[in-house]
Amino acid sequence: MVLRGTEMVPVRTLEYATPEMWSRIPGPLLPGQSFTDRYKRSLPFKVSVNNLGFRGAANIPRSKPAGSFRVLCLGDSYTFGAYVDDSETWPAQLEVALREANPDRQVDVINGGVSGFTIVDELAIVKEQGLSVEPDVVVIGFVLNDLADLTRRVSSREMLRISASESAAYPLGPFKTMLRQTAIYNAMFLMKAWVRKSTGNDPTIQEVGIYHLLKPRFDDSTVRLFEQYKRHLVELKTILDARGIPLVLMIFPYWEQISQGATDEAQRRLEEVSRELHVPTVNLLSSFRRHDAVGRKFFHMPWDHHPSARGYRRAARELATVIEPILTAEHPTRAPGAAPARSQD
Repeated sequence: MVLRGTEMVPVRTLEYATPEMWSRIPGPLLPGQSFTDRYKRSLPFKVSVNNLGFRGAANIPRSKPAGSFRVLCLGDSYTFGAYVDDSETWPAQLEVALREANPDRQVDVINGGVSGFTIVDELAIVKEQGLSVEPDVVVIGFVLNDLADLTRRVSSREMLRISASESAAYPLGPFKTMLRQTAIYNAMFLMKAWVRKSTGNDPTIQEVGIYHLLKPRFDDSTVRLFEQYKRHLVELKTILDARGIPLVLMIFPYWEQISQGATDEAQRRLEEVSRELHVPTVNLLSSFRRHDAVGRKFFHMPWDHHPSARGYRRAARELATVIEPILTAEHPTRAPGAAPARSQD
């Protein structure tokens, strides 16, 4: 009662798919969920999961209806949309923007973002069942911590798969759904996570500090992470090119890059890679700096470093100008060349 009343811990948390579901749906989340996530008391948000195992209140047919247009968005918590409602994530706002500009065309934008994922996990989605939703475009959301996430001993997606298998094999596994809706269980879960992190026994903890990547000069280990990210990006683009599906990269800035003038070395290096691979790129750094110089409109600071609904709206508008030429072209597989929008927020 004390834990519930004080909201010291969340009463309910996001649930992930069972082992049997991993073979049937492209997303790793348990379909049918809809609740208010109170992991941070100051930032409650409504989260739902659709039939595909991805975030979203509306179910989406696995097969694309004739004449419709689909965008598959992949990324981490910045794509999933931590601390904003379902309709406020950038994939959801991108769908609104594209539908408004093309009222005679059915447009679906699938939010395939999952907190903690990096390009290794996003590539796995595409390799397994991600393309079964028949996307016309795939968008990868990049955040600076995606590089640090490459240093995990076990990827987030693989850890989810392992946890699902262990829960299914555990005698109390069937009761876990009910237990996850109790404050005591979630308090014990958070304590377990803290102990594993403190003792170095958590295989999903990065071996490189995230803020290390904000230093003005990158050391050799950081450069190697960029090279590793590039290799995965090349593999992803090769898979999509073989099917005539354009790949678009959207680069989110960190709050420190907006408000404290932290280095933009990561953005510049990634843009060089994108040009080399001919991947259309939306770099949000300059736009965020221009429209939110102190980082208080587009981010949840001082409560959290994730973007706000307003920041995601800016991102969706910038991205829409790159996606629209693909949507309206006679040959949808042709890569776009439009520049990011400069409309006012």
